[in-house]
Amino acid sequence: MRKRFFRAATVSIIAGLLIAFLFAVPLMQQVYTDEIRERLTAVLALTGEMETPDEALPETIARLSSRLAEEEAPVRLTVLDGQGRVLADSAADAGEMENHADRPEIRAAVMSGAGEDVRWSTTTGGRQMYMARRIAGEDGVVRIYRASVSLGGTNQVQGTLWLCGGVGIFMGLVAALISAHYAAGRVVEPLQSLTGAARAMAEGDTPVKVEGAPDEMGELAGAFNTMSDRLAAARAELEQTNDRLAGILQGMDDGVLAVDAGGRILLMTHRARELLGDCPATVRRLGECGAHYLAVGEILDRVMREGGPVRETLALAPEERVVQVYAARVSGDPEGGALAVLSDVTRLRKLEQMRSDFVANVTHELKTPLTSIRGYIELLKSGERDPETARSFYEIIEIEAERLQKLTDDLLQLSEIENRGSEPDVPLASLAETVERVAESLRPEAEARGIRLHIFVPPELGVRAHPRRLYQLMKNLMENGVKYNREGGALNVSAATERGTLVIRVHDTGIGIPPEHQDRIFERFYRVDKGRSRELGGTGLGLSIVKHIVGLYGGDVGVASEVGVGTTFTVRFPMP
Repeated sequence: MRKRFFRAATVSIIAGLLIAFLFAVPLMQQVYTDEIRERLTAVLALTGEMETPDEALPETIARLSSRLAEEEAPVRLTVLDGQGRVLADSAADAGEMENHADRPEIRAAVMSGAGEDVRWSTTTGGRQMYMARRIAGEDGVVRIYRASVSLGGTNQVQGTLWLCGGVGIFMGLVAALISAHYAAGRVVEPLQSLTGAARAMAEGDTPVKVEGAPDEMGELAGAFNTMSDRLAAARAELEQTNDRLAGILQGMDDGVLAVDAGGRILLMTHRARELLGDCPATVRRLGECGAHYLAVGEILDRVMREGGPVRETLALAPEERVVQVYAARVSGDPEGGALAVLSDVTRLRKLEQMRSDFVANVTHELKTPLTSIRGYIELLKSGERDPETARSFYEIIEIEAERLQKLTDDLLQLSEIENRGSEPDVPLASLAETVERVAESLRPEAEARGIRLHIFVPPELGVRAHPRRLYQLMKNLMENGVKYNREGGALNVSAATERGTLVIRVHDTGIGIPPEHQDRIFERFYRVDKGRSRELGGTGLGLSIVKHIVGLYGGDVGVASEVGVGTTFTVRFPMP
């Protein structure tokens, strides 16, 4: 490589000597012009830094121009406003000068910030190079600073060199072409290939390969290819790690939200948006997303101020959702960001409340009959009672004991159903036979109150459920239809298939259920009329058992009722 480059350099030097006179003129002119351009650029940079009022501009420009003249750099300075009016000029009276808005360098400076032009100057009487620069001050005032230098020196240099240059034009031209071709083929093209590959790599294209000859340039190409491979591998590993981390975060049941020290959103998972509400992806600050996000932002701000982790619980209205927020500073973050993990504890809080209510209700339901039993036992023990009174006390004790027994049985049934979860491989139970069995058990009570039982269940219909569970289900629904019916009313039980679903309806003509109670009647121990329910021997668990049995076999239950008209319970099961 060194030998080839030396040979190419030797040829270039010889060719350069031959064509020196031909190319010296434009070269010197270009060098001279470039030097002038650099001077003008430096002068404009110096002038643009001045913060000078308009009235002081002439004096300032004159002083600066005089100083530049002492440094053998006779530069003409002009200051204009944004409309091209001359405010000050170092070579002429600004008041007598015309508007310069049409000057090429001024137009270019107004449009793009900088402009340049070479032309004849009527003011100085010679060819001038003009450079202009548009600068907006801190006060918003736009000025255009222009500097110019005479190009008369280039003409003298050019004339002198042209006298000596004609001899070697032809030979120098041929030598230059040969030398340029050789250099381009051996040096420039590989370097251009490496430059293009490096540019592609900088733009994200990896890996990028280049070819090289077995020399120093080939070694450079090999090192470049190795670097490209390693960069591609590192990038792939980083992308894989980021994708894995994003997948983990997005797959979490908890929401994750991170902000920097300025409150700008760095990370927000889909789960966080589900918990806190929708927030456009274009929004960069939590406070702009809504009240829920603002509450979390206040927690994160406190964490960044105080430093320690914070755990708080937010009750989000109107969704009636409870979210637990754990917030802490992001370790290793030099900007002091913070991270929040959002957990939906709504169901947990409801379960805790249900458990508390269940314990309180069970305690109450057990305590009431026990208190009655103990009371009547104390009365019996307090002295002799006539046989009729004693018999009535024993009957009351027996009724309360039966109530305790029924409550215990219902609790056990409910617990058994909940713990089972599901019942696969259950037999097909006859719905008609089950309904008939329940009707026979209720017929004495129904006839005593004049309630008519109407059964409309086709014998071929069956339910994929355990016969005992199906009996419990129908017994609770039909028993309520008799207990809460009016004297001389009716109880209708029907079943049919509708759009691939088995639908069972139990309709009574009873007292009905007020609308405000219909959403809660399937809760444990919930009673619409507590006094009437206890009077009729209810435990408050019957409809809860119905709901759990239906859910056990993949169905659902609903109610429609009107006070004073009647109630209809509708049970839907998938077809067996």
